[in-house]
Amino acid sequence: MEGASEINLNEEIVMEILLRLPVKSLIKFNCVCRGWRDLINSRHFINMHLCLAQSTEYIIVKRLRDEDNKNVLSFHSPADESLLAAAPELELPELDEANWPLQLIGPCNGIVCLRDFHEGIHLCNPMTRKFRTLPQSSFGSPGGFLRQTHVVGLGFDSTIDDYKVVRIFESSLYDFRAEIYNLSTDSWRQVDAILPPVILRDCFDLLFNGFFHWSAGPESSPHVLSFEMGAEVFKEIKYPNGWLGEQAEPGSVEHSLVVLDDSMALILFSRGRLLDSELYDKSEQYIEIWAMMEYGVEESWVKKFFLGPFSGIQCVLSFWSNDKLLADCCKQLVSFGIQNDSKLKKYDIKGFYLQLVILKESLVSLY
Repeated sequence: MEGASEINLNEEIVMEILLRLPVKSLIKFNCVCRGWRDLINSRHFINMHLCLAQSTEYIIVKRLRDEDNKNVLSFHSPADESLLAAAPELELPELDEANWPLQLIGPCNGIVCLRDFHEGIHLCNPMTRKFRTLPQSSFGSPGGFLRQTHVVGLGFDSTIDDYKVVRIFESSLYDFRAEIYNLSTDSWRQVDAILPPVILRDCFDLLFNGFFHWSAGPESSPHVLSFEMGAEVFKEIKYPNGWLGEQAEPGSVEHSLVVLDDSMALILFSRGRLLDSELYDKSEQYIEIWAMMEYGVEESWVKKFFLGPFSGIQCVLSFWSNDKLLADCCKQLVSFGIQNDSKLKKYDIKGFYLQLVILKESLVSLY
């Protein structure tokens, strides 16, 4: 009996030690022995490791490299003010035959979704560097109409311990529908809902509070479309009264949805001076930031900041440490403070179609 107690104690000590190690080390320790491999790959261990406050966060930047036109993910520590590379870049497989830019969606528990523009949807755990391509949907569309995916969302349903991917598509002209993919069954199913037109924006899609969010509605009166991962219900959230684009020309204001101080925040910034019907010179740009103080309550929108002028900003990507914004400025990552600091700080992170997520590393399996 004493020997059994000693073995159990040793197993508990080993588990406590392993839970505090980074993903990179745990991947190596898979090879130590079968017992460690089974422990590290168990769902119980993966969930406990994910929940630990010591889990490392990374800023993951997706871009199309100038020199070879390849989609890559780069890894940077939020604690490093210079945002130097914290790990080797991950070259993404040629998921799109034309090697077009991939859309980065997420994160959710350390995994992200990558969408190509030939209806391909892929899951990726950047820390384990594993990929999974989702099957094509078996559902059809009315005769003669090519079904087109407009937006994709990713989330976790804690009630069934399963990951879900949501795609909203146009099944026929102006008829927007949705399908849900379950990781546990590796299959798609249809949702009985008729949805408003959705708008693909580079920096808008957001998972927050168990809901995934997209931009929807016409440019003249946009709103937020949310989807609750557990109940599988869509809801619409109105923009705040007096938002920056209310009196502006449609299309002259860019939109981003981010998290600020544990609240959902809407970032609006003007494209600059209009040169012709479609071209803006990106000078004298102003940024307006609204926070929803009580999630889902439209009356709780509060204007937090009005910043500018700036120039050259293509897209506001994310908050960083709640006091700085990260943005794409002329194909280069920049940051600037939100407390009366309009000076741009540039980083040696360049490329086309910049997107980023702030991700907590995890061992979550895609299979």
